[in-house]
Amino acid sequence: LNVLRDEQPEYLAVAFDVGRTFRHDEYEQYKANRAEMPDDLSMQLQRINELLHAFDIPIYSAENYEADDVLAALAEQAEGRGVEILIVTGDTDTFQLIGPQVRVMAPRRAFGDTVIYDEEAIRERYGLEPEQLIDYKALTGDTSDNVPGVRGVGDKTATKLLQQYGTVEGIYEHLDQVTSTRFRNALEAGRDDAFMSKHLVTITADVPVELDLEECRVGGIDRDRVVELFRELEFRALLGRLPAPGEAGEAEQLSLF
Repeated sequence: LNVLRDEQPEYLAVAFDVGRTFRHDEYEQYKANRAEMPDDLSMQLQRINELLHAFDIPIYSAENYEADDVLAALAEQAEGRGVEILIVTGDTDTFQLIGPQVRVMAPRRAFGDTVIYDEEAIRERYGLEPEQLIDYKALTGDTSDNVPGVRGVGDKTATKLLQQYGTVEGIYEHLDQVTSTRFRNALEAGRDDAFMSKHLVTITADVPVELDLEECRVGGIDRDRVVELFRELEFRALLGRLPAPGEAGEAEQLSLF
């Protein structure tokens, strides 16, 4: 509702995970540290789908791929049509997708407190280019996804190395120039993990989904059904924030969730 009100996108779409992916097939421990989805959350997915249907927001997913991959594919296709993209997510992995036509809206400490990242905002926060965040996580790892990274290489060291050598490949091509024996040895010992981790954290846009912009066009909200669901779910405070009848997005922008 905030995005509809504040960003006024012309198009909206949502991407969902559908289960096991190619990353699980290639690395058995990928996300192995995550608990099973709680039953009460699983029950809410049906409600989420009901709400999306009432808002006339299409859902995209693809077997063997994560939602982030689907988002990347949709964003790439929208870019090719000259559409600006705003990815709305709590997952900072998508920062690697930021570019001239792609921004990411992400929460700060609470989901309602959001900030929109563009290329300059990523440079200010990380001291790196958006695409370098792939290499950054390849070195530092990602505990939430159980991606190992290089043991002994932390945030500051990873940033410094990438500012100097650009990519994981560039670091290993100049490994003999790394002056710290400690970090040079850590990088040598973690070479295989670094390249495997880079593969795991790289979001791919090569996904079998096809963006239908007309299907994503904002404006087909079934207000009666939305109101019914909001009342049933006791979302009373949200009723007054629904877009006015016939109100549609005006910006040539695709918002992806």
